[in-house]
Amino acid sequence: MSASSTSPLIRNAWYAAATSAEVGRTLLGRHLLGTPVVLYRTEAGEPVALLDACAHRQFPLSRSALVGDDIRCGYHGFTFASSGECVHIPSSPRIPRDARVRRFPLVERHDMLWLWPGDPALADPSRIPDCPWLDGSAKVSYYAHLRAHYQLLIENLLDFSHVPYVHHDQQGHPELARVIPRAREHGDTVVSTRVMRESSTPPLWSDVMGLPLGASMDHDQRFEFRAPSAVCIRQAVWASQDPGQRYPFSTTHFMTPDGCGATHYWSWVSLEWEGVDPATLERMDRGAREVADQDVVALEAQQALHDRLRDGAVAHGVVSVPFDAGSLLTRQVLVRMAKRERETAPEPRSAAS
Repeated sequence: MSASSTSPLIRNAWYAAATSAEVGRTLLGRHLLGTPVVLYRTEAGEPVALLDACAHRQFPLSRSALVGDDIRCGYHGFTFASSGECVHIPSSPRIPRDARVRRFPLVERHDMLWLWPGDPALADPSRIPDCPWLDGSAKVSYYAHLRAHYQLLIENLLDFSHVPYVHHDQQGHPELARVIPRAREHGDTVVSTRVMRESSTPPLWSDVMGLPLGASMDHDQRFEFRAPSAVCIRQAVWASQDPGQRYPFSTTHFMTPDGCGATHYWSWVSLEWEGVDPATLERMDRGAREVADQDVVALEAQQALHDRLRDGAVAHGVVSVPFDAGSLLTRQVLVRMAKRERETAPEPRSAAS
């Protein structure tokens, strides 16, 4: 079975909704886990996330007007405060009790806005992925609205055996497909680690770190999937003959399903050694964007084929190999989280007889 047909959506979790810079005094509409959300900041700078549907006739509030801290619906003028409460109806002196829209828990951290789409009583900010290296200045970022299921992206990020083939012109070296990581679970986190010795320096690391192209290089990696929506990869490379001069860096990835078959994908590369200059950062930005674009092309092609095969065009099967252990663990974690969420959900209210 393919990842996209088996991986559930978890609602009681924090998801990246937007970067801090994206959200200001202009209404921003975004679909997150099948829910339309409108994001903006109050005049005091507080970020707000409301259901992007007027309580009257479900007109998109993101296509309406921001008046002070309130949103005035662009269809009939219903006005909603940042709390979600309706505070004015031009055509009615009385405001119905149910005239309100949902406000979602929203927390700003690491230059991101994190939204909790599930039960607000369970929204514990300590469960937001902690990535303190993102607070540094030597980093580059990337965003794509990826036309693929988020589980395909998770598995791509935990399986670097694709790198010598998809990214052969940038960061591929042979050991990435030879040295099998050791994968294990820690609660709702999957950790995978490995060290690769005496591989050849690929073009991107030569360009950014200054190591001679093709020279002997060592490379260690620690992957962490922090379910359900973050992958953090801590890495370091160094010349095999000079282990004292290490070049540590991190790649951080947040993926939020839009609920319509696509994924909002943000990634950062943080360079963590001393003396990173603007020219080095520019080279990293250029290379990282090319690598991410290559992944997007591959994943969208993979998703398109999954969709055709799922429609029954041909009989097919999917095999796994030892390198896939970390990816398979992420599926198990997501299924377990979904089961736990179902079991703890409140019983639906029965209709009055």
